[in-house]
Amino acid sequence: VPVQLRTIGNVQAYSTVTVKSKVGGELVRVHFTEGQDVKKGDLLFAIDPRSFEAALKEAEAKLERDLAQVQQAKANLERDLFRAKNAEDDAKRYEFLIEKGVVTRQQYEKMRADADALEATVRADRAAVENAEAAVRADRAAVENTKIQLGYCLIRSPMDGRTGSLLIHQGTIVKAEDIHLLTILQIVPIYVSFSVPEQYLLDIKKFTALGTLRVEAVVPMNEDRVEKGAITFIDNTVDSSTGTIRLKGAFENRERR
Repeated sequence: VPVQLRTIGNVQAYSTVTVKSKVGGELVRVHFTEGQDVKKGDLLFAIDPRSFEAALKEAEAKLERDLAQVQQAKANLERDLFRAKNAEDDAKRYEFLIEKGVVTRQQYEKMRADADALEATVRADRAAVENAEAAVRADRAAVENTKIQLGYCLIRSPMDGRTGSLLIHQGTIVKAEDIHLLTILQIVPIYVSFSVPEQYLLDIKKFTALGTLRVEAVVPMNEDRVEKGAITFIDNTVDSSTGTIRLKGAFENRERR
């Protein structure tokens, strides 16, 4: 014979999310009504994107400029590599000729100095290529960051749920991570919190250890419709003022009543 305990419970949201803006700007549009059910990814707010669009164009232009500088630096490197190879070959040839007494030492030393100078130029060209490529990597990161900031101008729902009261209105200037725009309550599933006399604590814990402990919820004046759920939380602390323990049951709430 099942043991049934009847008590009064309170419905609670399964989870609550507070929505803020990650960027600052004018709130140009609200895409929902208060109390509306929304899905994850639904558009909620739109922040004026014009300043971020301009920043993105500027970052993309800087990237294009630095990409051109990389190509120029590589072209300079290829040119100086060719010149350095020829100069090194000439220096080696003059080194052989000076041993034969065909050229003067002054001519050889000039060829050697030219080859060494071009080798230093090649090293500088390689450093210039590396610096230009580093600038391009920084530019690409700046473009991606600006795109992310632009994407934040469209604020979307982070989960399925029901919207609460609108805390700001169209035309308001918002700051990044400043004020709360909206609270969304997840109501599928949903919690019902209730209390029972403390003498049932040991029995509840015993039967919970053996399996899922069922809980049923009925709405006053409509007791023919019973919602079935399961105990998901037991507070082992006894409320000394009432002599009760608090429990929480989870319900699917398919009809979102």
